[in-house]
Amino acid sequence: MVNFPWIMQMEWRDLLFLHWRLPAASLTPFLPGRVPLDLWEGEAWLGLVAFDVTNFRPRGVPLALDFAQVNLRTYVRVNGVAGIWTFSLDAANALAVLGARLGFCLPYFTAQASLRPEGDRLAFQSVRRRQPACRCRLHYRPTGEVFRAQPGTLEHWLTERRSLFTVGWGGALWREDVRHEAWPLQAAEVQVVDCTLPAQLGLGAPGSPLAHYARVVHVKGWPPRSVKRGQPA
Repeated sequence: MVNFPWIMQMEWRDLLFLHWRLPAASLTPFLPGRVPLDLWEGEAWLGLVAFDVTNFRPRGVPLALDFAQVNLRTYVRVNGVAGIWTFSLDAANALAVLGARLGFCLPYFTAQASLRPEGDRLAFQSVRRRQPACRCRLHYRPTGEVFRAQPGTLEHWLTERRSLFTVGWGGALWREDVRHEAWPLQAAEVQVVDCTLPAQLGLGAPGSPLAHYARVVHVKGWPPRSVKRGQPA
């Protein structure tokens, strides 16, 4: 982490991780050539993360925003740093989407999205504005005890990442960092009612996912900075 102040804070709540194991060749075409996939036992993983963002506010700004969001992502490693690459981020707040696009160069889209209790489960739904074919409906609930993933396990490799890489202004490779406590993971039971987001990558329905739930983490975020391959990130 670089030594300058964080610029935003928020909580991520009622988060669902869905993960599918895929051949690396199915995801490599969607990454810039300078950004290599990070592989687990020789294979890539596609992740879908649905959650509520609460109390989102830039540092020093009293106004807080709450909105539902869903991210489609994979895992990369740049200069030894294990990170995340996002293919899309759909969020139910146009102001947050505009700020993320302009300030962080992230592929955010405005969506009609919500996350609410429904019986003993949580019901998430998202439909992208102006692109209604990009949608996601999920029903899920946590099962089992809370645990913190241990280094060397697949769960740790998939979830305990604090850096996101993207292509910034002028084609520069950017790294954007967050900080939060270790994920309070639980196994999850999930019904994928309807989710077309993986179809953005021509993947169709990639099969049954590995599912985890996390109740809440408290997040601080830092501004993006440029990195170069082969130099410390």
